[in-house]
Amino acid sequence: MILSLSRYCGTAACAGVLLFGVTSQAIAADARQEAVVQQGSVEWNAMREKNPSMPTDLSGAALKGRRLRKIDFSQTSLAGADMRQSDFGRSEFRDADLSGAKLDGSVLAGSRFTGADMNQASLAGALCAGSDFSGAKMASTVLRRADCGEAKLRGTDLSGADLREANLEHADLSRADLRAANLWLARTGGTDFTGALISDETVLPNGKTGSAQWASEHGAMFAPVVAASKPEPAGVAGAALPQAVQSATPSASSQAVPSAAPQKATTLAKTLKPIRAWRPAPSSISYDADQLDQLKSNVTKWNRLRTEKPAMNVRLKEAPLDNRVLAYADLHGADLEKASLKRSDLEKADLKSANLRGADLRSANLQRADLRQADLRGANLWLANTGRAEFEGAIVSSETVLDTGKKATPAWAQEHAVRFMDESEPLR
Repeated sequence: MILSLSRYCGTAACAGVLLFGVTSQAIAADARQEAVVQQGSVEWNAMREKNPSMPTDLSGAALKGRRLRKIDFSQTSLAGADMRQSDFGRSEFRDADLSGAKLDGSVLAGSRFTGADMNQASLAGALCAGSDFSGAKMASTVLRRADCGEAKLRGTDLSGADLREANLEHADLSRADLRAANLWLARTGGTDFTGALISDETVLPNGKTGSAQWASEHGAMFAPVVAASKPEPAGVAGAALPQAVQSATPSASSQAVPSAAPQKATTLAKTLKPIRAWRPAPSSISYDADQLDQLKSNVTKWNRLRTEKPAMNVRLKEAPLDNRVLAYADLHGADLEKASLKRSDLEKADLKSANLRGADLRSANLQRADLRQADLRGANLWLANTGRAEFEGAIVSSETVLDTGKKATPAWAQEHAVRFMDESEPLR
């Protein structure tokens, strides 16, 4: 017994167990288990295989900067643990307690967190691609700039979560609770919101607050917030919906969830006490949030909209459009002043007469794009692919940065049949 026990604990810890029995077992267990996990995932998993019924407690453990891939942390208490900048790829966190844990910048790709308690945990900038968070409790969790592409978040409680600038492309958020969550600038291309629950405190990717209209367009459900009648978080796919939302389905025309009898209303944000999540004031947004959302979601539908509404004034000034696929997009005459289009695919895009003053087009694909008559004064095209792009009649200035990294000159303008004007010179 002494030999088998000494494998997972130090001499002093073993002596304590032998002399004092189980009186100090809880304290000794924390120290022993942390010592084992510091050795690596192989040693930790071996300990768990030999002691399958042993409770595992690593609350507050210091695991920063560790490589612990494929480790089994299922049903383990990791509350408040420091797990930042570590590699936990393809690991098991099923039913674990990660409340308040710090996982910022960690690799969690392919890991399973089903049923885990992750309330108020921090996963800012974490790599969670392909991970399974189905049914997890993630209220007020920070996922800002986290990569959750193709992640499973079915029935996850994300109320009050900070999802700003997160990558949620092709993620499954069906039946997730997104009330009071902040999704400002999150990438949601191909995201499944079927049956998800939003409220008027939810901040949408376009910076606007949640609405019944947005819910209807995305197959979600809308519920005005009344904390006293807050329904339980939706379970994983196939589980029963909360009583307060059973009468609403994704196909309902209004997508509004009826609330319970009037009671003293308290905002969900105050009830959850989420991390202070900033969102832009509507008056500070220079672009049309709805237009930005439509363009980012589906270029084909955007082009159809422009055909149906030829007189529509496209306002995308200072719009964040980095790394977007906008090939063939109809952006003629659009106001894209100071818009950020770094590394975006604009192949064969129609940018005729567009206002691109001060726009960031670095490393953008402008191959065969139509930039005739476009205003490119102060724009930055460094390393952009401009092969076979049309520039006839476009306007450049001494502040325009060309694809070569050099500034535009009158000689270059004459050679490429474009106009050279001063920054302050008005259009004629």
